[in-house]
Amino acid sequence: MSSRAVRRALKERGYDDMAETTALIEKQVREMESEKDDGGSAEPVNMFDLLGGDAAETSESEDSVVEAIVEHEEPKQETKPAKSKKTKRSKNKKGKGKGKEKAEDMSMAEFEAHLKKLDAELPQAEETKKAQGAAGRGAALGVELTAEQQQNRALLVVDAKQLDAEAEIKRLFGSAAVQGAGQGGRRGMPRGLAMRRQRLALSHPKATWPPMVAAGIEMQQVGVDEETGGHVFAVEHTERFQTVQIDFLSAVMTNDADAIAGLAYHHPYHVDALLQLSEILKQTGGDFIEAGTLVERALYAFETGFASRFSITNGLGRLDFRRIESRGLFLALFRHMQFLARRGCWRTAFEVNKALLALDPVRDPYGALLTLDFHALKSRQYEYVRRMATEWTWSRIDLLPGWAYSRALAEFMLERNGAERSADLLVEAILVFPSVVPVLWARAGLEVDAAVAEHPYFQQAHIAGESGMTHMQLLEQLFVERSSALFRTSEVGRWLQEGLLLALELIELGGRTAGDIKCSESVVQRRREAERLNSYVVPERISRHVLVSDMDALKAGLPESVRLATSYAFDPLPPSDDINVYNEVMGGRMMFETMPGAFGADLGDLDALGDLDGDATAVQGLLLRIQNLLGGGELETDPGTSSDESDLGADERAA
Repeated sequence: MSSRAVRRALKERGYDDMAETTALIEKQVREMESEKDDGGSAEPVNMFDLLGGDAAETSESEDSVVEAIVEHEEPKQETKPAKSKKTKRSKNKKGKGKGKEKAEDMSMAEFEAHLKKLDAELPQAEETKKAQGAAGRGAALGVELTAEQQQNRALLVVDAKQLDAEAEIKRLFGSAAVQGAGQGGRRGMPRGLAMRRQRLALSHPKATWPPMVAAGIEMQQVGVDEETGGHVFAVEHTERFQTVQIDFLSAVMTNDADAIAGLAYHHPYHVDALLQLSEILKQTGGDFIEAGTLVERALYAFETGFASRFSITNGLGRLDFRRIESRGLFLALFRHMQFLARRGCWRTAFEVNKALLALDPVRDPYGALLTLDFHALKSRQYEYVRRMATEWTWSRIDLLPGWAYSRALAEFMLERNGAERSADLLVEAILVFPSVVPVLWARAGLEVDAAVAEHPYFQQAHIAGESGMTHMQLLEQLFVERSSALFRTSEVGRWLQEGLLLALELIELGGRTAGDIKCSESVVQRRREAERLNSYVVPERISRHVLVSDMDALKAGLPESVRLATSYAFDPLPPSDDINVYNEVMGGRMMFETMPGAFGADLGDLDALGDLDGDATAVQGLLLRIQNLLGGGELETDPGTSSDESDLGADERAA
């Protein structure tokens, strides 16, 4: 039987993948030969010649594929170096000749029988391969994941190559921007630090940083999260760190910023002192470059203590937020994300945002989901927004107004050839979260018709006598404050106005509730569930998110219990089920409101800072003393800010 006949028979059955087909044929023929043999050792046969034919008929590309597969499949044996290329070729041809002599004994009928078996085996093998691949990725990481867990985990995986802010700045502004800012990479860096830097993901230590001896942070695996399939780890403080921590807490409770700076000088990688000082510098002096550097040093300290099985990038590392030792990493990631956004490093901020969410994706203690859509849009990850909105099942993302409008905008940016999917999604967002319309339209510079502004369906619910905001109002205001600039282009504005007109056609005249809209049952149900969030019971994670989001106007809308309470800048709003090993040492005392960096503190009242009298000179004196203790010199120039990032427009849709 010639090779031409074999290839013709295979092609008729759709077996175009030569490597896969020949491998299965070889398996079948080996089984047949083992049945025919009388027990003697069979002569080695290369059955790939069934597809190859005579030398004159076989192309060089087919020969190379066959040789590669044979070398991979045959048992490895001790081989001697070939004397010449000619000798090696002759051996290969000799082997093919032997195989051909055996293959000639196969009749066309026998070959047809084997192809029928392949028809049954190939689809089954393909399905098995897909199933094993999905489960195998989790098994390779030491955990078995369900299909749902694997689907959600895929949305949390961080691209480690995109975690380098310096590389992103170079792409945006050129290498001169990085060098001019004094952040020139690894040149002049000690060899040991350069090698360590290659193994880090979140932090990128500079040659000017103090040497790392021991940060005093360790990590142990304590279990598996059954709901998400991730590994649960616990951050632990060494005895030496605990001793320093007591000194730090004493300085905090006595409002001694100089003492905190001195402690950070003697212990340059004490994470809580670094986070506290970063907030002091940011709130009192506006020195965002130095404040951001302190946060990155805190991340460096955490990374050096990561357990060998803990990965910040694979979407499976979990931390127990109740433990005070672990909460510092959550805050450091959130602060790092904020400083990256200030520098215009949107892609890096987006990846850090995913890493923050992955630490506790179900409870999401810092509200990472509330910023993830914004960072995805700013970094032009529109497809990710689409996938996240449709595939995420670990929390009710469909009840977040930001994600509803962001998903519609992402679809609008992805649309081609006049598709209308984005219009439908925008109408759904307007119907489910109507009170966003007056605020977002105003911030986007769009005129809202008086009939719409006065329509009861678009009015925000409010209870007389309540000074704060409802849960839904906080979610809507957070979205508008953060993302309204994305809707200011003329093309997006026309799209918004058209969507609003379509939505008005589905609302009953004078309608107020979900029962007054004419649309699908799923949209009506979402609207009913969203209406339940018009409550003044605000979850801790939302309040915590507002506190650390640097949106002072929204802090006044928090519940009174949160507004009147004070908390540490390095540990804002501890959870109600807090696990704090330092409670006995602290005696339950909280930080005074006049401490710089305290949430709820009056930053104009600096009398508690010792000899400071509250004027600008005193504040500058404090900053200079802190910078001297930390070894800081001239302030660096930020190479770029978010103002250089253009808003989403028509040019991006065409890209």
